[in-house]
Amino acid sequence: MDRLHHRSSQNSEKKRHSGGSDGTDLGGIQEEPEAEAEVEEEPEDRDSQGPRTVFFNIPLPSDAVDDEGHPIKLYRRNKIRTAKYTPLSFIPKNLWFQFHNIANVYFLFLIILAVS
Repeated sequence: MDRLHHRSSQNSEKKRHSGGSDGTDLGGIQEEPEAEAEVEEEPEDRDSQGPRTVFFNIPLPSDAVDDEGHPIKLYRRNKIRTAKYTPLSFIPKNLWFQFHNIANVYFLFLIILAVS
C-alpha cells in the first residue's frame, strides 16, 4: 500500500554533508528555498465525452444503451501493456536490438564472408 502514496522528490530530502561540518557554513552563500512546482490541473473531460459513470455488477440502465443493448458511449480501453515483445514482433524487434551491438554486426559480417 505504501507504493501508492506520493513519494517526495530527492531535492526535498535533507542533504548529507561530509567532513563533519554541521552544514551551516556555506562560505557566505545563502541557499534559496526551493519553490514547489505548480501542479497543472488536468481537464476532467479529455475525450470530450463528459464524466464517466461506472456500474458494478448490474446491467446498464435503459438510457445508457441503444435499441440493440449496446452501450451508447464508448470509452478508450484502460489496458496497460508492459511486455516488450508480442508474438508477431518478437523476431523483428529481437534482431533490431541485437544488431545495435557492434560486435554482433562484426560477427554477422564474418559469417557472411565465411559462407561465400
